[in-house]
Amino acid sequence: MFGTAGGAADDLISGAEYHVLRPSGPGGCTAVVRETSFLMSGAGEAYAVEHTGLALSEAGSWAVDDGYRPVAAGTYELDWGRDGGDLEINGTSTDPIVSGGSGDIDCGW
Repeated sequence: MFGTAGGAADDLISGAEYHVLRPSGPGGCTAVVRETSFLMSGAGEAYAVEHTGLALSEAGSWAVDDGYRPVAAGTYELDWGRDGGDLEINGTSTDPIVSGGSGDIDCGW
């Protein structure tokens, strides 16, 4: 119970936003992103969500400057292939990606 309450408190403090990226991949695999920002920094995590609705592990993460939210701004690319998805997160010249920025979206087909 504390884990759920702690996660909810973190979502409120960091202003977390969740995004379901479209289109879905083969077998109903879906990329879901959580973006947060606090003061002058921001971060994001991507998850591969199976047709069951469960995300078993993080597929990628990134940190950005100035609290920029690249997925909300549409500065990302998601390409699906036979083996899963490739997520590339892009910053801007004034709000660069500081670390990370890509993820393999794999539901383990």
